[in-house]
Amino acid sequence: MAVAVASSGVSSPFSVRSLDIADLENTGLSDFVSASATVYTLDLDNSANGAITYFKLYDSASPTYGTTDPNLMILVAASTRQVWSVAQGLSLSAGFSVAASDANGPDAGSNPGSAFNMSVVLS
Repeated sequence: MAVAVASSGVSSPFSVRSLDIADLENTGLSDFVSASATVYTLDLDNSANGAITYFKLYDSASPTYGTTDPNLMILVAASTRQVWSVAQGLSLSAGFSVAASDANGPDAGSNPGSAFNMSVVLS
């Protein structure tokens, strides 16, 4: 799993950055922004997988993957890419953690069969 951070170059009234995560797995990526955040766009790419992948987002710095209920879960159909925009933003106060698996709900399940990639725009 790889994370790339890029600044949008936008200053006032808020600072926006985009993060790209390659090959997100069921073991998750915990609190990789190290602060509260507001999510504006999620780009979820399941095009390499021939099966459903569940994207899980946690408002937590250290969720227990497999036990902690995700605050947001999105079913991404097989061989598709979905882009979600949240006009007012999704506020996260306790941290920003994500995971992807073949299991619905809090279960960790198994890793997606092939790379599940995501990008997020947040402030």
